[in-house]
Amino acid sequence: MKKIKLIQTINQIDVFPNMPVTTVDFLDRLTGKAIVLDSDSKIALVGSSLNNIYTLPGGGIDQGETIEEGIIREITEEIGCNAKIDYMLGIIDDYRNRDKAHCINHCAVAKVVGQKGIPKLTEEEKKNGLHVKWVILEEALDILNKEKVSVLRGEINFYNTAYNIIRDDIFLAEFSKINSKN
Repeated sequence: MKKIKLIQTINQIDVFPNMPVTTVDFLDRLTGKAIVLDSDSKIALVGSSLNNIYTLPGGGIDQGETIEEGIIREITEEIGCNAKIDYMLGIIDDYRNRDKAHCINHCAVAKVVGQKGIPKLTEEEKKNGLHVKWVILEEALDILNKEKVSVLRGEINFYNTAYNIIRDDIFLAEFSKINSKN
């Protein structure tokens, strides 16, 4: 298996610069995220009507799943599409002191196969108004960059959401950089 590139490491100080840093024994947590493109090259973002924040689809990799299997499962659940992974974009390590979690975030670039479907949401996700928004790359970059600025200004205080925004902004920027070369 080809070694996947480490894009960046995120520490608590990068997300919450004013939060005290404590010494922590971290537990590893594998996650999978995806930049999913439809036939019009639009990118899927997953949002919540509770806070109007958007991130890339994805989540934790279940015990016994490969990273690729977990990413495909998350795509199916969160955006309701069958997809095929084109390539692995890279990894972002993040260290979440409060949760004692070292998240090893793998990001794939995938394409929708067939028609778009209906997300397979949990009751809690339905209650929170989880929905999918398809946007061109420039709009996705703009949305995540604005959210990142809000995090760094201290305007978004949801701990894990703030990390996810910073992480997904980096993944999209890396994808954009690679796309501009092609």
